[in-house]
Amino acid sequence: MAEGTKTIEIRMTESYSTWVVRESMEINVEDYPELEGMTEEEMTDYIMCNASDMKPTNGEWYDSLYEELSQMDVTREKISSEESDIVVEGFN
Repeated sequence: MAEGTKTIEIRMTESYSTWVVRESMEINVEDYPELEGMTEEEMTDYIMCNASDMKPTNGEWYDSLYEELSQMDVTREKISSEESDIVVEGFN
């Protein structure tokens, strides 16, 4: 490199949002005594807040209902909000 030549370190960054929809599953409310006596809205709130502590429908393969749901097949995937930037990190 010639004397007095400057270099600039640059790189590209990318970011995006991914939305994934997985297959649905049915649970029998009678198999979940913690849901007994709840309204549909209360059951919805309870499942959303406690799925990681609820028993799975298939205890042989999964530790929680949350884990079981997270392993269902993907039925739809959408990538949005794609952005890219060039970052200048430093001069030498």
